[in-house]
Amino acid sequence: MSESPPNRPEEQGSNRPSAPLPPLAKGCPFFGNTFQFLENTTTLLRRSHDELGPVFRLRALWLKYSVISGFPARKFLKEHQDDVYLSRKAVFEKVGQQLGDSPVILGLSGESHQRLRRVLHTVYSREVASGHVPQLIAIVRQHVRDWREGSTHEVMDLAERLGFEMYSQIVCGRSLAKNYDDILRIMNWNMNIGGRIWPFWFYRMPWYQGSRRRLLELMWGLVRERRKTGIPSGDPPTILDTIFAVRDDLGESFNDDAAVSYASYGFAGSCCYMSRLIGFLLYEILSRPELRQELTAEVDAHFGQGVHDAADLRQMKLLRATYLENLRYHPVSQGMPFLCERDFVVEGKQIQRGDLVVLSQVPMAFSETPFKNPDTFDPARCLPPRNEHGKNDAFHPFGIAHRTCAAMGMVETMAMTLVATLLHELRLEKSPPDYRLKIKVKPLPGPDSQFRLKVLGHRIDTDRQPTDGWRNEDQILAEFSGAEHPDVRRLLDQAVRREFAENETIIAEGDIADAFYVIVRGEVRVSRAAGGELDSQVLARLTVQHYFGEIGLIQNAKRNATVRGGPGGVEVLVLSRETFLELLATNDFVSDELVRVVNKRLVADALMAALPKFRAGNATQALPYFDQLQAVPDEVLIREGEPADRFFILIEGEVRVTQRDAGGEDRPVATLHSGEYFGEVGLLEARPRMATVRVVSPLGAKLLVTTQVGFEKLINESGGPRGDLARAMHSRITGYAADTARG
Repeated sequence: MSESPPNRPEEQGSNRPSAPLPPLAKGCPFFGNTFQFLENTTTLLRRSHDELGPVFRLRALWLKYSVISGFPARKFLKEHQDDVYLSRKAVFEKVGQQLGDSPVILGLSGESHQRLRRVLHTVYSREVASGHVPQLIAIVRQHVRDWREGSTHEVMDLAERLGFEMYSQIVCGRSLAKNYDDILRIMNWNMNIGGRIWPFWFYRMPWYQGSRRRLLELMWGLVRERRKTGIPSGDPPTILDTIFAVRDDLGESFNDDAAVSYASYGFAGSCCYMSRLIGFLLYEILSRPELRQELTAEVDAHFGQGVHDAADLRQMKLLRATYLENLRYHPVSQGMPFLCERDFVVEGKQIQRGDLVVLSQVPMAFSETPFKNPDTFDPARCLPPRNEHGKNDAFHPFGIAHRTCAAMGMVETMAMTLVATLLHELRLEKSPPDYRLKIKVKPLPGPDSQFRLKVLGHRIDTDRQPTDGWRNEDQILAEFSGAEHPDVRRLLDQAVRREFAENETIIAEGDIADAFYVIVRGEVRVSRAAGGELDSQVLARLTVQHYFGEIGLIQNAKRNATVRGGPGGVEVLVLSRETFLELLATNDFVSDELVRVVNKRLVADALMAALPKFRAGNATQALPYFDQLQAVPDEVLIREGEPADRFFILIEGEVRVTQRDAGGEDRPVATLHSGEYFGEVGLLEARPRMATVRVVSPLGAKLLVTTQVGFEKLINESGGPRGDLARAMHSRITGYAADTARG
C-alpha cells in the first residue's frame, strides 16, 4: 500500500451534488461483517482498505460503520477535521460517567480536549512511571517466585493480573489485589460498551453496579488519604500525587472527583490494552528461539548493571525494537470511533450526519512505504540503520496526532519491565510447544486462552556485561513514537545558559521548583539545612553531564536542598518548568534521556566549533564514537614514545605540548587552547607518539576523546582521506615536521 494524498473533506451544501456513499464490504446476510470482526479485525480492515479504498463501510449486527483508514485518516486528524465534523461525546459520555462526574478525555473535542490532554500526558508520563521501575520488577519477581518447573500459566490472565498490580503501584504506591475482580469487570464492561459491542443498558446489571460502587468507594478513600498524608519520605510520586499537583493552561487544578476519575481511568489501559500487547509480544518472542536467546542476553547484561528507571529500560535496544515491531504487527488499537455531526465528503465519498465513523490507522502499519516486507515480523526494522518506524510518519500504534494515547509511555514502561523481568528470571516456552496464534476479539484483539507459558526452570543472574555508550540525538529522538524533531529542538532552543560564581546559590531549599538545570562546565555542591542552619557537610557534588532540579517540577513542590556553584564557578543550561513539562508531555522523555539529548547537542556544537572543516550534517554520525573527558591539572594525556590510540579535541582549558631534546629534557613545542585538537599524527601515520601533552590550566580541561575506530569514522564522514579535514590534519603534520627541523 503506497501513500496517496487524500482530498480535504468538503462540507455538503444545498448546491453541491451528493457524492456516492462509501462501498460496503462483503459479509454475510443479516450478520454482515460480524464474524470477520470477531475472527481478526486487523485483517478485515486491511482487506477492506485494499479492495475498496481508504473509505468504506462495515456492518456488524445492528451497527454500521463508515471507516476512514490509512493515510487519509492521518491527514484528517492532523488537520483537526474531526473537531469540525465529528464528535465523541455521544459515544463516550456515558462511559465517562461510570468513573465520576469529570469529563472523560475520550469524549472531548477541540480546545477542552487539548487542554486536558496536555495535563494527562504529564499524569500518565514515563517520567512518573519511571521512579517505580524497581517496585515493578519486584512485583513480577514476587508473582513468579513460587512457579514450579513444569507448571503452565495462561498468558492473558498473567498479563492482566500483572498489568493491574503494576498500575496499582504507580497510581497509589500499594497493592489493590483485593479489588482486582471488581476493577477488571468494570474495565471490560466499559471497553465493550464504549466499543458499541454491548448496549448501554448493560450498565444496569446489578453485579456491575456492585463492582462500580466498591471501586468508587476504594478510589475516594485513596484520594482522601493521599491528600492528607502526602508523599511518604523516600517514595517516588504516584499518579495521584501528580494529579493533585498539575495545572492546566488556565492555571486550574483537579478536584477530588477528577482525581478519582483519572486515576481509575488508567486501569483500562493496564488491564485491557497492555495485557493484549504483552500476550502478542510473548508469543512472538517464544516462537523465535534465536530472538529469545538474544533478548535474554541483553536483559541479563542490563540487570547485571541494575535497572533503576525507564531510561535504563530504553537502553535494552533489541527488546524495545521487538516491542515496537509488536505494536506494528499486532495493532491492539484498531481505530477511534466518532459520531458524524455534519455531512462531508472525503476521498470522493459522502459521510452523512448520524453515521458512526471510525478513523483507523491500521492499514498504515502494513504500508510498503516505509515497511519492507510488512507481513513479516522483523524487529530489525526498528533498529538503526533501518529505523522504519520513524519514517514516512506511518507508525501510529496508539492513535494519531492529538488523538494519540496520553499513556503510551507509561504502558511501554510497564510492558518492557514485565517482559524483561520474565526473561531474566525464568526459562520459558510456549505450551503446547506447537501452539499457533489464535486471536480472540473481545472487543480488542489478543491471544486466546489456550496460549500458555510453561516453566522450564528459574534462572540465575549473569555476570555484569558492558552496554553501548551514548547514542546520537537523532537516534534517541527516533525512538519516541510521534516525536517531531523540529518541535524538540525548538523547545531545547528555549534553554538559557547561565553562569554562577563559587558559592553562589542556584536553587535554595524551600523555594518552589521552577526550572531544570544541566551542568555544562564546572561543578555544583548540594547541601541541606539542619536545625535552621545550613549543614556544613556537602551532600553531593555534581559535575558536567549531571543535572538537578527535576524533583518537584511535576508536583510543583518546594526544593528539598540547596545547590551552590563549586570551585571556579559553574555554567548551567536552564530549562523553565513549562519547557521541561512540555518535553515530558509531548515527547515522553524522562529526565535522564532529556539530559542525554541536551549533552549530545552541546558535544555536537563543540565538535563543529573545534573542526570548522567538518560538515555539520555528518556530526551526528561521528558523535556516538566520542566520549567527554574531564582532565585534572597536570594530567598527562599523551606520552611521547607510547603507541597512538586516541584522538583529542580540546573544549575548555589549555594543554602544553613538549618533546624530548637530545639531552633528555622536555622542550615546549606549543600550547593548545579551546577549539584545537591533537593526537592525529600517530593515528594518521601509524607511529608512536611524537610528543607529550599535559594539562596546564588551573581548573583542568574538558575534552572530547575517541579511539582509532572513532577517528577513522570522523575522517570518513568528512570526505575520507582526501577530504578537507584529512587535508587540514596532514597540513598540520607537515607544519610540525618543519617546526621540529627548525628547532
